[in-house]
Amino acid sequence: MKATVSRLAGALSLAVAVSVNLPAAALAASPEFARTQEEWAKLRDNTLEYGEIPALIHEYNPTVQNNLVSFEDYRGKTQNEISQGYRDAAEELYASIDWPSQDDPGYAMLYSAAETAQAQAKKLEKMADENVSDGVIIKLQYDQTEAALASSAQNLMNQYYQLQEKLKTAQAAQELAAVSLTSAQARAAQGMATANDVLSAQENVKKAEAGVMNVQANIQKVRQNLQVMTGWTYDAAAEIGPMPELDISRIDSMNPETDKAKALEHNYTLQIDKRKLENSEDSANKQIQQNTVANDEQKIGAALSNLYSQVLQARDSYNQAKSALELEQQNMEAAQRKYDLGMMSRLEYLQVQNTFVGKKAEYRIQELNLQGAMDAYDWALKGSMTLNG
Repeated sequence: MKATVSRLAGALSLAVAVSVNLPAAALAASPEFARTQEEWAKLRDNTLEYGEIPALIHEYNPTVQNNLVSFEDYRGKTQNEISQGYRDAAEELYASIDWPSQDDPGYAMLYSAAETAQAQAKKLEKMADENVSDGVIIKLQYDQTEAALASSAQNLMNQYYQLQEKLKTAQAAQELAAVSLTSAQARAAQGMATANDVLSAQENVKKAEAGVMNVQANIQKVRQNLQVMTGWTYDAAAEIGPMPELDISRIDSMNPETDKAKALEHNYTLQIDKRKLENSEDSANKQIQQNTVANDEQKIGAALSNLYSQVLQARDSYNQAKSALELEQQNMEAAQRKYDLGMMSRLEYLQVQNTFVGKKAEYRIQELNLQGAMDAYDWALKGSMTLNG
């Protein structure tokens, strides 16, 4: 049976008695009836599945949970109500300011505190005057954050498996370095290698060991970040599920020209800026927002085309890596036959194997890069896209 996950306490910890075997039940953002028992069971097991990441982020991510609590202060509020909230806060600050007399002890400190409070009150007044946000915009901003976190977590899982491939390469290099050192020492004993040859081999062993340790440290760091983002504690031992099988046919349905309408419809930044335009009353601000919306639309079209180009480039790199691996596979099979027949030394065999492991890892990495590029395109259609410039 899968172990129950130890979830983060977070801001939404409920002061209710629950089974110690199901801590997640008390910590999820959604009520129990929001999902089926089967869905909750999958989220609460100790396996982090790629396809479950958006749901895990929604239910257990600390930032999302905190935003959910904060949103209650803005739910259903109009632009004027939020602006009035800033003004009320400014008035409270003004009322709390007590300007000291020069004869008061600690005059300089008290005067500085009063100045700081006054500056903050003026800032709140300015925010009230310039505010174009309402409850709808706040909700869109929180949804945008959640989508970005889900996308980022999927990228982390992709990176986790790329690092696993790099670890295989590093470990193969370490094994080769160790055998090379043994060979150098044996040749030196026979007068066929110098002391410098041995020292160089020893240095290569140290570098290879350091390379393995560096990759292992990066794997641990990525794992910890991924676990915390999806609701586990950083030191948990969640099982990381496999990446989805690569489906290159997804590319056939991608078309940045026809997909642009969907990207525009769902883009969070564009929705937010359109809402701000609706809420703008000052003519100057309205013109600024109109320009911003028009600029958003141009950026979205350009970004989608760029994401599509990245998918095609990733596919080309994947195909090249696949061809290189197929060729190296033949070399590896030939080396295996020679080694089995005693026609190749262990060092020579490991040299061929090291190259093969590297090509195999590169193929898998390019496969994962292609997966990530396709997912980035799909996230753009769901509204999560970074608009640069």
